[in-house]
Amino acid sequence: MSAQSRIAACVLSLAFGPAALAQATGATTTESVAQKSRNISGVVETVAGNKVVLREADGLHEYNPPAGFKFQLDGRDVGVDEIKPGMSINAVVTDKVITRQVTLTRIESGTVAQVAPGGIVLKDQNGDLKSYNFKDPAGNDIYFARDGKEVPLRNVKVGDRLSGTFVTTLPPQKISQRSAVAKATEPSAAPEPAVVAAATPHKLPKTASPLPLIGLLAALSAGIALTLRAARH
Repeated sequence: MSAQSRIAACVLSLAFGPAALAQATGATTTESVAQKSRNISGVVETVAGNKVVLREADGLHEYNPPAGFKFQLDGRDVGVDEIKPGMSINAVVTDKVITRQVTLTRIESGTVAQVAPGGIVLKDQNGDLKSYNFKDPAGNDIYFARDGKEVPLRNVKVGDRLSGTFVTTLPPQKISQRSAVAKATEPSAAPEPAVVAAATPHKLPKTASPLPLIGLLAALSAGIALTLRAARH
């Protein structure tokens, strides 16, 4: 293959993919972690399969714990199948997002043989041709570091001699993780119904006597008799 054909092939590769990524000689990874926690507290309203409906302060909310999730109940781990209506649930749910940023570096030297709309073709000291895009997959400009300066590849010209470290930043990778710790409490026992004793009539003291009642009846009888006698006369 002639030099012109090889240059044309390299230029064509710039339109279909970042060939330079396969030539990376080093990689640096940085990570950042964002974490957020929230509390869930309520009383179990219903349980159907793996779905738990809680009555919280602001109303009913439905939750679907992942397979194998365990609640802490009376010092032991239990599954959703042992959660019953009326139980109190207190849980802490933590969401964590890990962002990974990968930067690829490679040391290259050569002469710019071709500048295309999407990148350049570099010819090294062995006469091999390598293509480099102007932008990395994250949309950032690829540059090379030389003498403490960063020079974007899009600023080079045919015939320029490049020697330095080429830097490419890959798109950030985000990994989401969720964890939860939940405690279940049995409902409080209902209080025993109060027993009301039946009212019992008070008995007369032993010193009481029916004689006053008998005297009252006698007085009434005498009055009735006098009234009848007066009516006949």
